[in-house]
Parts: sequence; C-alpha cells; structure tokens
Amino acid sequence: MQLGTVTELWQYPMKSLQGIVRDSVEVVASGIVDDRRWALIDGKGRLCSAKRHSKLFEATGRPDGAVQLPDGSITRDDNVISAWLGSDVRLMERNDDTQVEFEMTFEPPNDDAEFIQWPAPAGTFFDLAALHIITTATLEHCRSLRPELDWNIRRYRPNIVIDVDVEPFGEDAWAGTDIQIGNAVIRVDSPTIRCAMPLRAQPGGIERQPELFHALDAIHSNFLGVYCSVTTPGSITLGDAITRS
Repeated sequence: MQLGTVTELWQYPMKSLQGIVRDSVEVVASGIVDDRRWALIDGKGRLCSAKRHSKLFEATGRPDGAVQLPDGSITRDDNVISAWLGSDVRLMERNDDTQVEFEMTFEPPNDDAEFIQWPAPAGTFFDLAALHIITTATLEHCRSLRPELDWNIRRYRPNIVIDVDVEPFGEDAWAGTDIQIGNAVIRVDSPTIRCAMPLRAQPGGIERQPELFHALDAIHSNFLGVYCSVTTPGSITLGDAITRS
C-alpha cells in the first residue's frame, strides 16, 4: 500500500549544526551516510549540543568535518572554532567505539533549568535513533491549531519529510512496523519526544519560541514525528514512494 512520497531529505554532518538539503541520500545500518558523523566535544569530554550551546545553530557542518562559521569562513581548526563558540572544544569523528554523553534538561522552556548527563547510543552522536521522519500532515495540523506560532520544519531536524495521506499523528501507529522508501526498508520504532532544540533561535528568521513546547504538549503530549532504524540499506531520492505492506 502506497502511503505517500518523499518531499525533503536532510543530512546533518555535525551534531547540532545546521543541516544540508539533499536530493538523494544513501542509507546504511547507522542511518544516512555522513549524518552526525562529526561532533564538537567540550573540555570534559562531553558531546556539545544546541540544547546547551544554542550558538551551534549559527554554523553549518560539512561531511569532511569542516565547520562553516556565520561569517562564511570554513575551518577545521579547534582553536578557531573554540574562539567563535566561546568555549573550549575539539572536533571528533565517530567510530564503532565512540561513547559520549550530552547534556539535556527535563524543562525545555526554562533556559535556567538543571542539565543532566545523558549517554548517546554507543558508536554514535545521536540522541536516540538513526533516523527521524516527519509527515507534512502532522506539521500542517499543528500549524492549523496554533497558526500564531512558527512551526518551521527546521526546528525539528528531520532526516526525511514525507507527504502522506494519513490523519495527523497517524504515523505513530506505524511503530513496530516496516515501511519502504525508495529501495531502503525502514523500521518505525517509536514516536519522537521533543526536547529543547525546537525552541531555540536559528538563522533565517527562526526566533526563540518556548511557547511551542506548551502548544505541542497540549496538542499531542509533546510528541511529533517518529524515530526509526534501518532494516535494509538502500538509496532514497526526492519523490520516492513510501509503501507499507
């Protein structure tokens, strides 16, 4: 059964930095090739995240590990990146032995809330899952209920955006099943609980908006999108069909 089509593809080469729009991507067991391949690590060995360092959103990561800073300059120099961020950091490329923690809070709208240490899955710089999918139906539903808020897709950092003929949040019911996108097979694992990231300001007119947290909490208990893993590697291209048996 065809569910819909792929409308956007995003790759995020460096944790918490701006992503890159792609026309096609290769998907392997660890997710989209080069997605979260790199990260900045602080002086205590922790993974730098925009949950703590919102300034990370002002830069863009590249698959080769370089960082494009807001002034357009491109660097891999730890000292230059540290000076820009205002914090001692170093570039790190993930491997199978990577084991790092990041900081997060259970009070996303409160910038002064206590941060706790949380482990990334072994061998990754992910918060939890290898892939993140959002449907246009769900996002448009949220926008229709709270049109005064900015539901820009970039706030939610999906890998794959799909246009599907389902009810808003209908993708939640796919949890525990496989869907085929292009020639890749994706396992839908669970709905995505939202953290502080969508509330942060970003370049391009995306302003800080803590009210989004309260709105989504009222609409759908603060879940939006689905986390996924890879059952069968393959390629995904814009316009590919999404099917489910």
